[in-house]
Amino acid sequence: MKTYRRKFLKRAGYTTLSSLLMMGCFQKEKEKDNHSMDAAMANYKNINTSSPLRQLAATKGKLYGTAISSEFLQKEPDYAKLIARECSIVTPNGELKWNATEPQPGNFTFELADAIADFCQKHNIALHGHTLFWHIGNPDWVSYPPTLKILERHVKGVMGHYRNSPVLKSWDIANEIIADSEQETDNPYGLRKGVKPELIRDLFLIAASVDSSKEFYLNDFAIEGATWKSAHFLKMVEYLKNSGVKIDRAGIQSHLWFSTNYPFDEKGFSNVLKRLKDLEVKPVITELDIIIDTPLPNSIQKLDRMVANSYKQYLDLCFAAGVDTVITWGLSDRHTWIRHPDWMPKKFKDNPAFHKFLRPLPFDENLQPKLARNAIAQALQQATPSVRRK
Repeated sequence: MKTYRRKFLKRAGYTTLSSLLMMGCFQKEKEKDNHSMDAAMANYKNINTSSPLRQLAATKGKLYGTAISSEFLQKEPDYAKLIARECSIVTPNGELKWNATEPQPGNFTFELADAIADFCQKHNIALHGHTLFWHIGNPDWVSYPPTLKILERHVKGVMGHYRNSPVLKSWDIANEIIADSEQETDNPYGLRKGVKPELIRDLFLIAASVDSSKEFYLNDFAIEGATWKSAHFLKMVEYLKNSGVKIDRAGIQSHLWFSTNYPFDEKGFSNVLKRLKDLEVKPVITELDIIIDTPLPNSIQKLDRMVANSYKQYLDLCFAAGVDTVITWGLSDRHTWIRHPDWMPKKFKDNPAFHKFLRPLPFDENLQPKLARNAIAQALQQATPSVRRK
């Protein structure tokens, strides 16, 4: 999975994974709040639970989906069935990353990724390609950044394989190219050390020369508010637009932390979305999941309400800005990356009693819908229709 997140989660404070903070509506869990929380739960329970999320999304011209693993498709038919029912788009977790597709120079393998593509074709699901360029998930022989020659061979090999795919509709051309902080960059665009804006420009140009029929994303995290990263992400999007390259969408990962202790930067995030609109680059939510930060509530029921309210609040803002695609980073808590011991936030890892409060996804470990699922459904039902994606 994504080792940068392990580093990010272990930093002092743990106040946020992505700088999206909490609105005042989530006050500390006190008895006086129980009535309003019960009302919120009742509202979510009255939401359409018989229609799959993909169907509710389709009625508004939108797509809903999840990250997916070929291993789980093969070993867990119940999970595969749930994905087929609920999702209209999926993102391979690791099957299209460099170490999976080109483990040796010039030797390409697509067996695992093709299994996902076959699943998508069988169930009428769009496939989002993730990712062509990343600082993690590379074979040992690839340096970061790679030479343009090596990068070009890789892009042509991978994109060429899926050029005529009936299901693959889009690509993360570049993933997480913005540094985590000002101290970790050596250029005015905030790119990771060693990466030049011209390399990213040429990467997009190469991709367009292979297959311009797909949508091209620039994907990153910690851009869901007024942050150093979001400012430099927008600067890089503007650079690419001014360079005349094809860039269709901005992938906003949305690994989010909410808390009763800090407010939601709604204005900052709205400004990010507005700036993307001005640049004519459409925002997409690519890796959504939600952690409730400490202080934790005193019951799982209350936690699930908070997670659901957080989903609803965030998606309302996204849909109002024209977002037409939402992908959660997993569908069930059974497979959330956040519970893996290598990537679990330190404050949770150090307190075993906290583990059960990591419930970031729409369905629980037993594949049963949670209030979060109903909150997503409600946000979709209340959203303004989008122009239907092709």
